[in-house]
Amino acid sequence: MSGRILIIAALALAIALAVRWWLPVGEAPHPALTAPDTRFDYTLEEFHARFRDDRGQVELLLSGPRLEHVSTERVGYLHLPRFHIEPENANWRGRADIGRVLRDSEVVELEHNVELRHHDPRGEIRIQTDHLRYERGTRTITSRGPVEVHQSGSWLRAGGLTIQLDTNVIELTRHVKGEIQPAVLSGSDDDDGPGGG
Repeated sequence: MSGRILIIAALALAIALAVRWWLPVGEAPHPALTAPDTRFDYTLEEFHARFRDDRGQVELLLSGPRLEHVSTERVGYLHLPRFHIEPENANWRGRADIGRVLRDSEVVELEHNVELRHHDPRGEIRIQTDHLRYERGTRTITSRGPVEVHQSGSWLRAGGLTIQLDTNVIELTRHVKGEIQPAVLSGSDDDDGPGGG
C-alpha cells in the first residue's frame, strides 16, 4: 500500500512539473530596487552642530535647546539659537529667538531679537536687528530690515546691511544715520570721563 502511495505521489509531482513547463504562468514583475527614503522628521534637544567648508575648516557653530527638522520642507527650525560664524577667521557670534537652516541652499536665517557681535581692536561691534541671513555659498551676512550698529559709544541706524566675510567689511544701506564719537586715546588727559579730575 505504501509503495502505491509513493508511486501516485511521484506521478502527481511529474504531472505538476509538466503542466508548469507546458502552460506559461505569468510572472509578477520584480519591484525595482531603490534606496530607502532617508528623509524623515526629527527633533533634537540641546543640539550642537559644526558646519565645515571644503578644506575642513569650521565655518559655523550652531547650538540651542531645540531643533525640529521638517523633511517635506528640508528645513530645520531652531529655538533660541546661538551661532558662531567662522570662529577662526571672521569671528562673528550671536543669538536670536528663532532660526531656520535651509538645507538645499546652505542658508541660515535668524529672526526676532537678533544680536551679532564681533571683537575689534577699536571696541566690540554689536549689531541688532530682527532678521539676519547667513549664506555659506556667497560668504555674506545680510539684513534687508532695519539694523542698529554700536561701537565704542558710536551708533548707526540703517534700512539694511551686508557683511562680506572675506574682507570683514560692513556696508549699511538705505536711510543711514547715526552719531560717531571720536576715538579716545588711552592715557590721554581727556580719558577721565565725566566728573573726572
